[in-house]
Amino acid sequence: MIAVNQKPIFADRIELSGNTDIYFDRCRRLLECTDMLMLLEAGGHRIAVWGHSLSASDYSSSGLHISGEIRAIEFDGGL
Repeated sequence: MIAVNQKPIFADRIELSGNTDIYFDRCRRLLECTDMLMLLEAGGHRIAVWGHSLSASDYSSSGLHISGEIRAIEFDGGL
């Protein structure tokens, strides 16, 4: 349980569907977009999605959808 004063480690929602689709709520910025790497800021973190044939869609203030063969997801220590 999180105390009232504590900030959650990651407050925004991430939904992973198999190894082909990932949805991020409130993605702040898409920093890099290639078919092998999607680098983004969400929930106060930089998140790297590595894979094959990656593509980004539905990018707006409400979220981001990445599809393709997802091989790894990396989180930094927080911004």
